[in-house]
Amino acid sequence: MRLHLLGIPHTVTAPEWSHCAFTQKVRRFAPMMRPFGWHVIHYGVGGSVSGATEDVVLMDQDEHTDLLGHPYQHHQLYGSDALDGSSLYRQWNLYAREALQERVEPGDLILLPFGHAHAAAIRGLPVLSAGAGAIESGIGYYETLLPWRIWESYAARHASMGREGRHGVSMESTRLEFTVPNYYHVDEWPAELGDRSDAPVVYMGRLTEGKGIATVLEVAARRPDVRFQLIGQGDISAWAVPANVEVLGSMGPERAALLSQARAIIAPSRYIEPFCGSVVEAQLCGTPAITSDFGAFAETVQHGITGFLCQTMSQFTAAVDNVLTLDRKGIAKRARKLYATTRVGRLYDNVFEVVRERLADGGFPRGW
Repeated sequence: MRLHLLGIPHTVTAPEWSHCAFTQKVRRFAPMMRPFGWHVIHYGVGGSVSGATEDVVLMDQDEHTDLLGHPYQHHQLYGSDALDGSSLYRQWNLYAREALQERVEPGDLILLPFGHAHAAAIRGLPVLSAGAGAIESGIGYYETLLPWRIWESYAARHASMGREGRHGVSMESTRLEFTVPNYYHVDEWPAELGDRSDAPVVYMGRLTEGKGIATVLEVAARRPDVRFQLIGQGDISAWAVPANVEVLGSMGPERAALLSQARAIIAPSRYIEPFCGSVVEAQLCGTPAITSDFGAFAETVQHGITGFLCQTMSQFTAAVDNVLTLDRKGIAKRARKLYATTRVGRLYDNVFEVVRERLADGGFPRGW
């Protein structure tokens, strides 16, 4: 069974797009799975750095930026380019569909890391009714497409099951559902230990209400003696920014050094986070997390050990001091044990062996 990995249509599979969690899951996937013997074929834009066994270039960067409608601007809300009805998405999926028709064979598996964004590339693809399969390979959203799914957290899986009105999965079902966390090259995240009492609290994410930016600014206002740094895309002008808050904009791979030197990362999201990779990235660096008390944080943060799960403003504010009592070495050790590609690769390897068996048995959904 070969793995056909579709890239993210509005980005390039490269380190420069490291602020896009979905793009970086694609970038890290093939290097993670090839040591387990998997043949990975990546489909994307010219200039991609996928580490795959094979790279299929669907369009060059000139055509990509032309269809995108603007130059690559990593500091802006690139998510606004994720429009599955746009000219870029239509053309990208048309090319992908043609390439898949040429290459996919019965027994192969097509990986969709961005769900509905790839629907036009695979819908009605003849080989999917002739022995090949397709799976959403790292679900961090709530509008799913296929009956075969790999979630990045149990929180996202259970929330989606509830939205669908399901209370379980029958053993006789043709569904295949798995939960596998996101994965990281741990050497990209240096673990720096030592006292961080004078270091800033870092927020890293989209500058939006849903991500809890108002809560971050309120905590900063209550603690004028502590520096705060905001990293991410979006317009902060709608909020009053206290004098102890520094707005740094978007960052690429260089954010690892900043995270390793931070007092803590704060992520007071107001919706059910499917994963929130920045919190795990911080913990890989030994930096504790201050987060909301629901969603994937309940899986990625150990309360009182690797960070604090908070429900009230007073709890968020108190955590700014309480994080200084936590063991940064222990935080890094746990994160590296759970989220290293060497460990998560084995989990994916187990998933694909189950899929291989299902495809061999012919027990796949017809029509997809």
